[in-house]
Amino acid sequence: MSDYTVLRAADAPDFTGDAPGAFLGYGRPMGAQQVAFNVRVLEPGTANVPPGYDPSLGHSHTEVEEIYFVIDGEIVVKAGEDVLTLGPRDAILLPAGTPRAVRNESDAEAAFAMVSVKMADPVAGSAFHEGFWP
Repeated sequence: MSDYTVLRAADAPDFTGDAPGAFLGYGRPMGAQQVAFNVRVLEPGTANVPPGYDPSLGHSHTEVEEIYFVIDGEIVVKAGEDVLTLGPRDAILLPAGTPRAVRNESDAEAAFAMVSVKMADPVAGSAFHEGFWP
């Protein structure tokens, strides 16, 4: 018998609470030892921030790089001082320390994957940037 783990989309935990869209966790629920893998679904006109946070908030990771990979729709990413629009199958590599924020400025739902090495404590390994994207 082969060794693997399957997590069906319907069983992926959603960490958004009552906020619009979804923040689906895959890596931790599957028991991944090395990889963090999450999918963020953004409703039109929303930003990728924790529920209840200011949509102008940006963040960076102090020690890990991260890849955002667009699954569906279109997202606008602010990386440092640059603003880029990404569509399906586009990706961006964000080095450790680079402030970032994501918005869905379109009229349709968008989804993107966030991939990095697993962090023991993602909040402690992050820095938050108030007013990053006014």
